[in-house]
Amino acid sequence: MEKFPEILNHFSIDSKSKDAQTIKKTIKLCEESEVKHKEKKICVTSLESMVDFGLSVLGTNNILTITSEVQGETQASQRYTIEQVQQISDRDNMVFHKLNYAYALHYCHVGGSTRTYMVSMVGVDGTTVKTVSVCHKDISFWNTHAIPFVVLQLTWQSCSSKG
Repeated sequence: MEKFPEILNHFSIDSKSKDAQTIKKTIKLCEESEVKHKEKKICVTSLESMVDFGLSVLGTNNILTITSEVQGETQASQRYTIEQVQQISDRDNMVFHKLNYAYALHYCHVGGSTRTYMVSMVGVDGTTVKTVSVCHKDISFWNTHAIPFVVLQLTWQSCSSKG
């Protein structure tokens, strides 16, 4: 954060703009300390760094990569019907999230034991989606103001009781 003004200047971003606020949130996320022994995380700018982090944290090169697939993509918000749910893993996993920043940046983290599912859905307009869903078995160390809690209007107790 100490170089935040320099970053905005380098990319010619107005400090009062929405882009500046988004970049600030991204930097804070990347600089936030790890919850010791519960989560390992890093922000990376390259595929090579993603792979290196994954190999070092998971301790194996026997890794399955999964991504979402969309057929008939639409920009419209719509309802989807779940057609199939298939469990694909019941152990630690690593997730990579694209972040909003002035260049390519990904948030990579592994945070304890999870169950991972491949979910197939179809939208009302016929758009089909195969996406990954991850259920965390232990969220007791999460920040209760994190996006999943806010978006789903959940408390830690309601999540932990659902397993």
